[in-house]
Amino acid sequence: MTKKTENKNCSVVDKTLVAMFLKMSPEERLRANDNASRAILELRNAYKQQKFNRRRPKLNT
Repeated sequence: MTKKTENKNCSVVDKTLVAMFLKMSPEERLRANDNASRAILELRNAYKQQKFNRRRPKLNT
């Protein structure tokens, strides 16, 4: 197996991020996960709203 092939099969892990989460308590990890999930949902909803607003024709009143 060549070195190029080995590099393609390796996954890269951010060790500082892993260390940061290991230093957290289980409750803190859950809270961080909840915050990340909430941010993802907010971004998804904002994108859908923006997409909807662009499709809707503007009314001249």
